[in-house]
Amino acid sequence: MKKRKGLNGLPHSKAIAEPKKSSAAKWALLGIGVAATGALSYFGFQYWKKHKQSNNETPDTDNDTSGESAPPPPKYQAPKQPSQPKETTSFPLTKGSKGTLVKSFQDALIAKYGKAILPKYGADGDFGSEMLAALKKLGLGESITETTYNVYVKGSSPDHATVAKALYLAAVAKDFNKAIALLKMLRNTDDYKAVSDTFVNYRIGSVRQTLVNGMLNSFSDTKQKDAIRLAFSNMGLKYDGSKWSLSGIDNSSEIITIQATRVWKNPKASVSVPANMVLGKYITNRGAYTLFKNDEHYFIVETQHVKKYN
Repeated sequence: MKKRKGLNGLPHSKAIAEPKKSSAAKWALLGIGVAATGALSYFGFQYWKKHKQSNNETPDTDNDTSGESAPPPPKYQAPKQPSQPKETTSFPLTKGSKGTLVKSFQDALIAKYGKAILPKYGADGDFGSEMLAALKKLGLGESITETTYNVYVKGSSPDHATVAKALYLAAVAKDFNKAIALLKMLRNTDDYKAVSDTFVNYRIGSVRQTLVNGMLNSFSDTKQKDAIRLAFSNMGLKYDGSKWSLSGIDNSSEIITIQATRVWKNPKASVSVPANMVLGKYITNRGAYTLFKNDEHYFIVETQHVKKYN
């Protein structure tokens, strides 16, 4: 009797065992499918996570295994603006001062003395070495006071009371440079008279003196005295080698003091004058007093304190 063959052509006994083999294969395939599904799910999750990080532009630090954090973006810094020099708005102007006041003074110097006074930088509004050298050359010291500024820039007469006090302080301090700079501000005999009328109210060594005598007696150096005399001469005062005169020396008789005395313009206004000061043109005697004329004004002085000077 022949053995029956199974469906696959094998003996029946072998055919019966076939389902077991097929079942094992199915489980194997199922295991592979689950593993593949898990792998796909894992890689899909990683893709989704990276996609989410890319959209949010925020790193997931919890799962960052690199051990390094991304550097923070650089902060924006606005470009620095160049600092503007601080403008000087008060007096005195000194080296380092800048701005409109300095430039106006430089313009005035150039207008008066030409471009050669500030040859390199001109009126640049900067008080530098060139400006300082120009001031020293003009005998104006190392700074520009408000009075000096007004004289050069505004062309007005200086404040006579202020100049008189400044000259007194310079005389007491023996500050020749300051004194000569102030004297150069007095442009004519009118300026001199106005300043001297105030100056005589101050005492230098307990003595009241006119501006001429106060300056010449305060500075003993010969060169300094010569510079002071030149300044007075530039104002219009006359000097005969030993005496000064406001109105000048001509053929008319003038009177000169022979000792310190007082001169009256009116009963309430008088000034002290020193010896050897030419007062003015002799007019007449009035008892114990002499009448004289100076710059179109009349004054009286004690006759015994003066003499005629021809």
